[in-house]
Amino acid sequence: MTWLQSVVLVLAAAGSLTVAYMLRRATTAPVLPWWLLAGGFSFLALDERFAVHERVRDGILAPRGITAPFLPWVAPGDFLLMGVAVAGLAVLPMVWRAMTPEPLARRALLVGVLLALVAVGIDSIDPSTWSVGGERLQQSFEEIIELGSGLALLTSVLCRFLGLLDGHLQPVEQAEPAGSTTKLTAEAP
Repeated sequence: MTWLQSVVLVLAAAGSLTVAYMLRRATTAPVLPWWLLAGGFSFLALDERFAVHERVRDGILAPRGITAPFLPWVAPGDFLLMGVAVAGLAVLPMVWRAMTPEPLARRALLVGVLLALVAVGIDSIDPSTWSVGGERLQQSFEEIIELGSGLALLTSVLCRFLGLLDGHLQPVEQAEPAGSTTKLTAEAP
C-alpha cells in the first residue's frame, strides 16, 4: 500500500509539473500553484516511501516527550502531519483558483482534501489509547482513506490537464478565425 500511495503522489507531482509547463507555454495564467502542488506532492511521496515523519517522530520528538500541549489526544511527536496539513490548507485558496476552469477538478480537489483531513485526524490519535486489534483496524482504515485522498488529488490534476488539452486542441476547420476566407488563385505567367 505504501508503494502504491507513493506512486500516486509521484504521478500527481508529475501531472502538476506538466500543467505548469502547459500554462507557461500557452497562457498568462499563474503557474505558482502548480509548482507548489508539485513540490507538496513530491514531499508527501518521499515521506510516504521513506517514512520521514515517522523517523523524526520516533527518533527525535517522542523520546524527548515533545508534544503540542493544545492537542491533548496526540502522542508525543505525532503532530508533524498536522503541521503539513495546515501548510496545505494555507495554499488551498490559491490552488482552488487554479482549478477554476474545470469544475470536475475542483470537486475532486475537495474530495481529496476532505479525505486527507480525515486521514490526518485518524493518524493523530494516540495509538496507546487503542487496543491492539483497534489499532490495526485504525491503521488499515487510515491507509485506505489516505490512498483515496491521493487518488482524488491525482484525479483533480488530471482533470485540469485534460481540460487544458481540450482547450488547446482544435480541429483544423476551426483553427481559422470566423469570417476569414482563404482564396486559392492561380496567377497568370
